[in-house]
Amino acid sequence: MTAVLSPARLPQTTTDRRVSGPSARTATRPAVGVFGALAVVGFFATLLALAAFHSIVVSGQFEFDRLQRRLENGHERAQVLRAEVARLESPSRILEVANGRLGMVFPPARVYLASVALDDRLTTLAAPEGDPFSGSTR
Repeated sequence: MTAVLSPARLPQTTTDRRVSGPSARTATRPAVGVFGALAVVGFFATLLALAAFHSIVVSGQFEFDRLQRRLENGHERAQVLRAEVARLESPSRILEVANGRLGMVFPPARVYLASVALDDRLTTLAAPEGDPFSGSTR
């Protein structure tokens, strides 16, 4: 019998050894291809995310514009209503309606009522008879 011994391996040195031939090309190409494919997929995923974000921003802007128009219309309506209230509350208009439509006229003489003080003993009222808070009509 014959034994085949493999040559002794030398310890690796820090110097770079360049490997030439087909084994060197196949070792680097798949790594570059995978990273390139991941970069392309990541790029398109980023573009898709940006497009989705842009559509959300545009729809939000449309909603904001719609609310802004409603607010402006509300302010205009409030101004119109304030002017209408001021016109309806004017004393000249109230006198005109009272005289014309309701037939009210100014009295020929004004009658003033005398005021009564709380401690005035001359005009006292008699106390009610019975229990005014009983709620019964008997």
